[in-house]
Amino acid sequence: MSRLGLTPVKADSHSSSELLTTLLHGSVVKGEVVGRHDLRFGDYVVSLTAPGSARMPNGIECRVSIAAGARVAIGGGRLIVGRVEISPGPAWDPIPVFERFDCLPPGLEPRTDALRAWIAATVRETRTQLAGYVAGLVLLHGQRKRAERVAVRAIAQAEPATATLLRHATSGEVPEPVHDLLASRDASRLISWSPSGISWLRGFVSAGLPLDPLSARLAPDRRTA
Repeated sequence: MSRLGLTPVKADSHSSSELLTTLLHGSVVKGEVVGRHDLRFGDYVVSLTAPGSARMPNGIECRVSIAAGARVAIGGGRLIVGRVEISPGPAWDPIPVFERFDCLPPGLEPRTDALRAWIAATVRETRTQLAGYVAGLVLLHGQRKRAERVAVRAIAQAEPATATLLRHATSGEVPEPVHDLLASRDASRLISWSPSGISWLRGFVSAGLPLDPLSARLAPDRRTA
């Protein structure tokens, strides 16, 4: 037990993103449980992912149960969830490393304003698609300024979890299945990852990812085909 009577746990890994590490190593702030795996601290959401599952740019990989209404706090190099004190594990870089390939020019940004009258889940999926588009502008084309302009407009309307992912996307920081997509040129894991995987993929396609819809693989480079 720690000196505060908490059970110490070392995370399997944590995102090395500056957005997360600044919060993790800053002053202690209290938060709230907002989902089965999500904790909200101000306008930032931390995701706790089970060991071996897809890592997230805003994530800490560890095995811990989150009870609704549990006491949560972050700062000083630790995360407290209920009676558990989590210290960071090895750093995981959320910016993918991959060989460059031919891309199509980026298309128009996915629109979310036309969907406000639809159910909230549809709007969230579309904004997740927008996060993929923003990350695609950065990773496929190096268009970070354009990506930031798109993200700023969307963040003002997005709920905290999606807004957090949009902020990461402006730095090219994406969920682990997107790393697999760009490194292997195969969309299978991203498609099967979760319902949001399709939204991420659609966003990248909108940004110019040359996906063959029949094989779910990237089209061959023109220079090598």
